[in-house]
Amino acid sequence: MSITCRHIDQSRFERLGFVVEYAEDEESAVTEMVDAEANHGHCEEMPTDIPYYGSYGAGDNYGPGHVVCDGKEYEDVPATSDGFVVAWNFTSGRPMLESIQRIRRYLKLERKVNKLFKALREKEPKEHRFSPHTQCCIKCGISANDDLVENRPCIK
Repeated sequence: MSITCRHIDQSRFERLGFVVEYAEDEESAVTEMVDAEANHGHCEEMPTDIPYYGSYGAGDNYGPGHVVCDGKEYEDVPATSDGFVVAWNFTSGRPMLESIQRIRRYLKLERKVNKLFKALREKEPKEHRFSPHTQCCIKCGISANDDLVENRPCIK
């Protein structure tokens, strides 16, 4: 299972077994975390009072899905890497309304959380942060050896 959350909420997910997979840098407001051993996508354990989104793979007796929470509402929908799984009414030959409504709620919440995370990222300093190994900015990729680097703000 993987999730994207605010850095300040990282410890909540660490208690469930998640570890940091990727942090944009030490001062980043947003962090990506994984739990390779998550069963059932931590279905009953996921917090419902903080913003995050994520996905989980299939297990022996459950399918893959996506989760999202904006801090007030939480939605868990069946989904694969190809898209959402829509429950189908074979009698009427049409998709089930409840399934469509859950997907719409998920998409609404995901847009809201992504907007929040984008705003948090935009508040981060626009300074270059150079890798000691590559001598390039970890955000925009510019070389520390570039003569104009001190006159250009980081673009990411």
